Amino acid sequence: MAISLAMLSVTVLAGSLISWEATEYVKEGMRLAVGCVIPSAFPFMIISDLYLAYGKPENIRLLARLFSWLFGLPAEGLSAFVCGNVGGFPIGAKMCADACLSGRLNRDDAERLMPLSTNPSCAFVIGAVGIGAWSDVRIGFLLLISVFASVVLCGILTRSKSTKSYITKDNIKQSYNFVDSVKHAGMSCISIISFISLFSVLCGIIKKRVKNALLLYPIYAALEVTNAVNFAAISRDLPEGIRLAICAFSLGFGGFSIGMQSAAFASSAGIKMGRYYRIKLLEGVLAASIASLIYLI
Repeated sequence: MAISLAMLSVTVLAGSLISWEATEYVKEGMRLAVGCVIPSAFPFMIISDLYLAYGKPENIRLLARLFSWLFGLPAEGLSAFVCGNVGGFPIGAKMCADACLSGRLNRDDAERLMPLSTNPSCAFVIGAVGIGAWSDVRIGFLLLISVFASVVLCGILTRSKSTKSYITKDNIKQSYNFVDSVKHAGMSCISIISFISLFSVLCGIIKKRVKNALLLYPIYAALEVTNAVNFAAISRDLPEGIRLAICAFSLGFGGFSIGMQSAAFASSAGIKMGRYYRIKLLEGVLAASIASLIYLI
């Protein structure tokens, strides 16, 4: 009883301290989600269901063979890889989970493919980060090359020796219902908005209370990619090359906000997230290293 009262007291006290701040940060997170993320994610989620049911990029033999040869993954994972990297996170996570549920990928392949397919879109990196945050389209292209190169390197470093697909026509559940697709896309968007709003509150409160700007770099990089890249762009506490490397790491790693959005899809297919975070951490380190190398050259 005493422990329950103590927990309730702490909760009420904490809520009273942050409630007035949280309201504005939630609004800011929702504006970001509704204004930038949902307009591209919502239609892409509907299209991804249709593409997963009827699209067969694995029939493009040269591309499918290159994909399997590089990453040691069956050609059935090519759809998630292409759509995830073109549409941006968390489209790739959704398609990996759907491919696992439909029988196109086994769980092990889906766990390895998910971090390689959950990355920022080209439009986000070049437009929002390069032109918007850094006011330099060249930096946008530099970061895009760094992130994509890190994805390819991670896929090679974590590849499996066997690329054989154990999927047959008998165990693939191929069906498409437009009404269900729209409904599931809407529910997924609500989940995305919730996570973005939550991490907007966390980042906002941390920024208010952490006065040392150097501590904010790793905190933002670990939590949420948008705050991380914007802070790295506007801050002048570190040289430009180091800030650019931090920005590349944030885009490669994605932060726990993207990780939790991906986990929301992964849980439906029984996909574990341990491998996801290990590969994304490696991807972030490689992206930062490549960006630094290009910047020096």
